[in-house]
Amino acid sequence: MIVTIGLFVFVSTTAVLVGSVTAQSGQVGNPDNTSVVPEYGPAYGVENSTFQVLWSEDVDDGNLSVDDFEGTNVSSDGEFATRLAQSTDVSFEHPPDAVATWNNGDFDGFSPGGEDESVHPDGASLEDGEYIKDAYVEIYAVQPSTILHEDNGTTQYVAPDGDVLAISDYRVLLPEDDTSGSEQDEWSLTETSVDSIELKADGETLSTSDGHQATLSYEDLSGSVELTVKAEITATIKHVSLDCPDWVVVDRVCEGIWSEEVDHLERSKTVTASRDVVVSQLSENSGTRVEFEADDDRTGAVINANSTWSTIDVDGDAQARSNWWFYTAGKSGWHTMVTSTATESTRTESPLRPLQVHAYPDRETPDVPTQSIAGENSLLIEEAWGAEQSGPSLPENIDTDPAKTYVDADSIALSSATLEGEAFDEVTIQGIVQGQSQTVSLDEPQTVHETDLTLSVLESNSTRATVLAEVTENVTADPVSTGRIVVGDHSTSVNASGMAVLEVGSSSSLVRGQYVPREWWQTDRPYASAEDRTKLPPNFPEFQALVQLGLVTLLWFLPLAAAVFGFDYLSGGAFLGLTDRQ
Repeated sequence: MIVTIGLFVFVSTTAVLVGSVTAQSGQVGNPDNTSVVPEYGPAYGVENSTFQVLWSEDVDDGNLSVDDFEGTNVSSDGEFATRLAQSTDVSFEHPPDAVATWNNGDFDGFSPGGEDESVHPDGASLEDGEYIKDAYVEIYAVQPSTILHEDNGTTQYVAPDGDVLAISDYRVLLPEDDTSGSEQDEWSLTETSVDSIELKADGETLSTSDGHQATLSYEDLSGSVELTVKAEITATIKHVSLDCPDWVVVDRVCEGIWSEEVDHLERSKTVTASRDVVVSQLSENSGTRVEFEADDDRTGAVINANSTWSTIDVDGDAQARSNWWFYTAGKSGWHTMVTSTATESTRTESPLRPLQVHAYPDRETPDVPTQSIAGENSLLIEEAWGAEQSGPSLPENIDTDPAKTYVDADSIALSSATLEGEAFDEVTIQGIVQGQSQTVSLDEPQTVHETDLTLSVLESNSTRATVLAEVTENVTADPVSTGRIVVGDHSTSVNASGMAVLEVGSSSSLVRGQYVPREWWQTDRPYASAEDRTKLPPNFPEFQALVQLGLVTLLWFLPLAAAVFGFDYLSGGAFLGLTDRQ
């Protein structure tokens, strides 16, 4: 019942409920007991009903009853979503747009510390320089991106064009002033800043900015890339050295004129953060549309995505869906924000809560959603093929079960008996990274040609028969040189002339055969199957054998006839009445 209600409410976000429900609702993955779901949300234009289901890392309560989701107990979609998120996690058919919307708005809420404070997420890697302390730069988000979970680990996929959101902070620790002797020192901070934040890919600079937070853009990435953000932090320090040549030790006063020397010290500290990513490419796809010579109402296509995909859209609502589904969760290390000074660290619930999209295999093979035309499924998956994999293990606080084994299908064959052939002129492949899609043109169709099978008996005897099979194209009568002939439990391939010879048993007078072509999605010259049957000739004995049989029979029966006639003769015809001796 809960699943049914959830599907109804979240149809606009293409979310479905998954997994089993366990444990009592609580907080996970943050030792400071901060809330997994940010208390300052929903915000930034993300609706409450969507916001509530984005935080999959919470612990779920399976003890909620149907009453908790019905009637007066649920006053709004947002209230329903809140309870739903407390009871289970939600998976999405596509990477939800709300993740980028949330991250962009949330990122703007960062407030750095003052000169003597460094504000940083709990998971930041801090570094110290001579005067610059607790310095860091952190990648808040790479977007759009999706972390793919496989049996051998995880991979973060990014679009060829995207943004890296980065924050940086530090504090400056100056030496204490010394004003107690004839030589005195005074220290002050003149200027300090994050002079630059630079984005590099495998050492090549892609984008630069400055300040404590930066949105760094990149374009045209490909392959496996190490994205590195480098922040250059500088501080200009004024050092005043005072010297008194007439210092009275007893009174600890200067009776003369202080000499003063002023130095402006410039110090810098470079900090970096890196992320290994793989660029998701949809440009290597291809496909072929097919028509069926004997069935004008049937059409189809072979689509080679050659990459990990989420859906293939055909003619608007008709859609094939991969076995990759998506959930979203907050990034670890960002639940708590720490303010560090020279003497203490203060921990508070973080005002920055970046979201990340994750993908996992939900079922063994791709499927077609329950969308129909005239009561029939508009699409049929003939076959989906690719590498067979073992399913991954997800973090224990993610309440969904991935497939134990699955086919990572990079190619798929679709057919339809309800869509027009033109529906396959163009299909759209949706990737696993939000907003990434590619339209594939399938303008020139292949035809699945009809065939004729002719069986003829070359020779036969009482136990065996030799059968010749010939396969030709129905229209042109050209020989068909691919596929197999099956007669009973015998099978063999046709040769280059479209022929095959089989020896079969002759227990039946009727020989039935079938031409079995390669599947139309596995060949550049597809054919339809065909059948034929023929009779074995009567198995009469040869003339010589008949003569021999007659002679043998005569030789066997002549002595018997003579004996019977003689006996009848001796009995005066009383035995058989053949003779008369009167």
